[in-house]
Parts: sequence; structure tokens; C-alpha cells
Amino acid sequence: MLEKEERVLKQDAQEVHLHAEEIQELKIHNAMRSGMAQGKKRSKRRFYSYGAGAVLAAAAAIFVLVSSIGLPAEGTDDSVLGGSVQAASTTSWNDFADYRKQPLKNQLVGGILERNLVQPVRQSASNKGYRMDVDGAVTDGRKVYILFNVHNGTDKVVNPGHTKIQFGDYEVPDPHRGAALELVYSGESRIQPGEDKKFIYSTNYPAAITASKEVKFTVILTGTSDQALVSSSNKYRTSLEVSFQLDPDEFKDQVHTLSVNRTLTVDGQQIKVRQVQYTPFNTYVDLEYDEANTKQIFSLLNPVLIATTGSQTEKLVYPGRITADNSEEYKDHSQATLVFRYTQLNQPDSATLKIAGISALEPDRMKFVVDPNKQQVIEAPTNDWEMITSKQEHNAAAEEILLRRKVTDMFYYTDSQGAVQAESIGVGLDDKFTDASGQVHDRTNRETPLIEFGGTTVSRDGTGIVEMSLSFGSQAADYPQPLTQSVWRIWNPIMETHSIELFSKK
Repeated sequence: MLEKEERVLKQDAQEVHLHAEEIQELKIHNAMRSGMAQGKKRSKRRFYSYGAGAVLAAAAAIFVLVSSIGLPAEGTDDSVLGGSVQAASTTSWNDFADYRKQPLKNQLVGGILERNLVQPVRQSASNKGYRMDVDGAVTDGRKVYILFNVHNGTDKVVNPGHTKIQFGDYEVPDPHRGAALELVYSGESRIQPGEDKKFIYSTNYPAAITASKEVKFTVILTGTSDQALVSSSNKYRTSLEVSFQLDPDEFKDQVHTLSVNRTLTVDGQQIKVRQVQYTPFNTYVDLEYDEANTKQIFSLLNPVLIATTGSQTEKLVYPGRITADNSEEYKDHSQATLVFRYTQLNQPDSATLKIAGISALEPDRMKFVVDPNKQQVIEAPTNDWEMITSKQEHNAAAEEILLRRKVTDMFYYTDSQGAVQAESIGVGLDDKFTDASGQVHDRTNRETPLIEFGGTTVSRDGTGIVEMSLSFGSQAADYPQPLTQSVWRIWNPIMETHSIELFSKK
């Protein structure tokens, strides 16, 4: 590992250790809030066993909001919310000074502001005493950022917990993957009566649509009472909608796309690097996984992009990812994009991609085969799962199966806010399972969280612990055994260092 990378990794690991107690408290708080807001409706939604990356991102930036917070499982219907009136913003214009006055938590947007790339919008929407001022927005054709302020002119506390966006005639499916809403600075997301709060919204620009300058952005404010959190009635919600123009070709002259089409082979799996794209926002490396691969690839481990121009060399580390799991851009797992930070070497003489391996697994191994009646794990995706027998202390049901796994070879990535986070090491479970007769059932999530069990933690030495429950409901005991629970993601590092020159002008 490069000396600089190793030093930063050690620093990250120390920060993870220091925040361990904060992470545990946050997990408990989130579990309680989720239980209150969703209740029995959780059984209708896909269950995600989040990895360390999600937990650490929350601990480092508690103010980040998931787009569905504060809403019932079935979402909302804007047609019955109505009432939002758009007008030119009348707030005093200070050229984004309020966003610049101290370093933003979102480091990516901070860099974009420093380079004066954000375009003024200055449009507002008002409804029922609330007002949203969209101050500015910007896109490089791959990422979209919207900077806006919400003013609460009522006597009630609200939470801006839900967003929608439309590009031209294309309305991004709701809730849309890869979208993030965060406070500009630290604090709680709830907006008190008479208070103003500034936010940054980010998402991926849908590559499949015809380029359009027309954008419609919607924020739905939600009440914070117990009734508002559990109710499906829109009387607790207020919609604020602003339409404006945003040109995906604004920086066309500053975008440099270099065709690569080189193949990297790791553990017999072929990964084609299609192109490298340099924009004023980021450096994008577009990948394609060969359809003949025998394993499903979840991620590349510790990718490093090395660009050289003359005597100048720059190493870009800790890339974020665009995949089918966090974006509408890809419909399956045959493609992915590594998102490195912005570099001034956007027309390098050569570029090389280095990786430490991949996380991948054969598709036919991506399942748990268990017999809850006999409390047996017949088959698991990997061989390092330990079954926990002391279920009573965790308040687990008799038919549940509790599993724990220790993982190693942890690596890091950059989240959507530009902060370095740990890899996602949790397990993604499908929302259905199959009994021995072939009958498919909906998997029911627990009504209450387990006691001191579940989720992921990371140690300062780079190892991690994954704890999870396989719960199929009280009727599962009567189903033909065993039961098969498929997974769509699991951490399985394959350490195999490789380096490939993507292009060279020599």
C-alpha cells in the first residue's frame, strides 16, 4: 500500500474507534425512530442490513437525511398536497456567502463553490406559511447539486424529510436511489418556528434521458409529532416546488472524456475500464463487468488512479461509487462507476489504475439455507458465520436465527459528502424467501429491534463485526423446511493486487 494511503487509513481507523460509542447510540436512536415512523408497514419494504459505511457516515454527519425520513412506507401523492406558489426570490443576494462562511460539511460542494461553478437560481416557493428559496444549482452532466434555504413561518416544528426531482419530462422514481439531503452546517434537521435552515441536495444525473434544461425540484416538509410520523394523511405534510433551468452541458468545454477499453482481470473475473471522464466536479472511471464472469462483483478494493503530466504526478484515492444499488443510472450490476475527486490534471499524458483486489462471490452461493425449527444453518454464502445461541438476552424469538461474522481486510471509500468512510460490510437480504416446496413468501422484519445485537461495527485495526437476524415470522415453523433466503450483497474480499495502464500518449 502506498505510504500516504496507509497513513490516512490509520488516521481513519483511529477516528472510527473514537466514535464507536457515538455510533452505537445513533444506531439505537435510529432504530427507535424507524420503529415509530414505520411500524408494521416495514414488512412491505425491502430490508437493508447496512454496512459500516452507512453507520459511519451517519456518525460523522448526523444531519444527513434519507429521502424517505418522516413519511409512511407508501410515500406521498403530490397531487393532493398542492398549494405551492413559485415566485422570484426576494431574499438578499450575497453570492452564496452564507454557504461559504465556513468549511462545508459537504467537501465536494465546498470545492465547487471555491471554483465559482454554482449557478444562481434565485427562485422561491411558498405554501402554508413555509418558504423554500433555491439559491443555486449546478451539474456536470453526472452529478447534480441544489443549494436551498427553508424558512418556517408557522408555529409548528417541521422536518424536510422527503425530496422529488424531475428532469424535463422524466420524473425520477420516488424514492430515488442515490439522493441525499443534508444541512449545510452541523445541527439538527428539524426547523423550529421562525427559523431558517440551509440544505444541500445531491443526486446523480440520469444518463438515460434526453438532455433537458428544465428541472422541477420538490421538498416535502413533515410534522414531527407522533401522529405525523405514523399517519398516511397529507394534512401533516406541505409541498414546496420550484422549477428552474439547469444546463447539463454548462461545462461541456471543461469536460474531457478519454476512451480506454482496457480489461483488468482479477481472480479470473474480467473488468473492462470503458472510459475516464474529467469534469470540474469529479473524475469518473466507468467500468463494465464481463457477462461471462463466474462471480458477481460488488466492489473494487482500494482503487487508486494515478495521473501523470510531464513531471507532475497525482494520486487520486478513496473513490465513491455509482452502482445499480445507489443510482437510477444503472439498472443492473453489469456496470459501475468509480468517482474520484477533482484534479487539475484533466488532460494527463498517462493514467494508471491500481487495486488491491475485489469483493465478489459466485451467484449460486448468495443465499442462506436454514431450518429455524432445528436451529440449523445448512448453507451460508461464506464459511465464517457463527450462530448465536444466547438468544434470550437479545430478546430474540425462538424461531429466529442469530448470526455473527468477523470480517477482515477493510478498505475505505468516499461518501456523497466527500468524507472518507469504511466499506459496506453488511449483508443485503432479499425481501422474499422460499420454502422447501418452492413456495415464495414475503419476509417479515422484526417489530422491535433486538437488544444489543445487529448491525456492523469497525475496529481500529481494520477488522469488523457483522451481526444479523434471520427472521421469517411466526408462521415459518409450519412451512416445509429448509428455508432459502437469498442475498443481493455480501462482503467477500479477494486480495489480488493489480495495476493497469489505462492510456498513455507516449
